[in-house]
Amino acid sequence: MSSPQQADPVEDEDVPQLTGTWSLVLGTAAVLATGCPLLPESVPPQLRLLPVYSILPLGIWAVGSGCIALRRMRGDERAGRIRARAGITLGTMATMTVVATVTAACWLI
Repeated sequence: MSSPQQADPVEDEDVPQLTGTWSLVLGTAAVLATGCPLLPESVPPQLRLLPVYSILPLGIWAVGSGCIALRRMRGDERAGRIRARAGITLGTMATMTVVATVTAACWLI
């Protein structure tokens, strides 16, 4: 066989799809940022309080990118949807934590 007629072994294998990875990464970062104020007092205040301002944007981006990834995977039977769904779940949890905290703070004032 000549080289153009040879089959590419990479095309024949099932290559795992990495769709939804960004959603999972953003959701994980949002959930981890919710724990930053709980760090010990020996940690500088910039490292304890600065990530708190990024929780809401990270959570919203995680949900948005997860929904986009799920929409792109529609109709593809072999696509793994676990990462996108996990990112949506983590982003929603982080967002709801911020909303609940702000609501409780306003209620107590």
